[in-house]
Amino acid sequence: MHASASGPKSAASFEELKPASQFLILHEDFPAYARAVEVCRRVMEQFGSEVDFDVKCWNFIELADTNCARHAAKTASTADIVLFALRNAQPPAELEQWLDDFFHSRHQPGGVLVLVLNSYENPPLPLERLLLRLEQLSERLDMDFVSLFPGDNMPVNSPPPNAATALLSRANIRN
Repeated sequence: MHASASGPKSAASFEELKPASQFLILHEDFPAYARAVEVCRRVMEQFGSEVDFDVKCWNFIELADTNCARHAAKTASTADIVLFALRNAQPPAELEQWLDDFFHSRHQPGGVLVLVLNSYENPPLPLERLLLRLEQLSERLDMDFVSLFPGDNMPVNSPPPNAATALLSRANIRN
């Protein structure tokens, strides 16, 4: 039996490789995770031909474990997009503590912090407090901040149509 090759295969050059984008999803529960994945899926659908994606996920409960929290903070330190998916505007204590640790671990400028809320009903004071905290954190880290939550014209499982463009352009990962 004889097999012939059509010629030697060459490795892809660095010029041919697509830029890579790192997503980190931190989620409260499965519905929040599902919505975060939907946001990521839409970004990948729109930009998958231009950018490779690496997605990592942690549940807030895992952040109570010191090793998991440290690993998530290390991942977040280089992620282009850090996405927090919450049931409502009242984050659990594990996330509150992790946000403090994350601030100290990130030294890379740029990228986007994203808040995805699943509930239409968010008490105004906790929502304002959460938005302010994440906006201030994003400013200190030299990151942009985007919030996606249900509004009058947006179903819970559907981010605004321009969310993918906003995320990638703000993360500076498009060509």
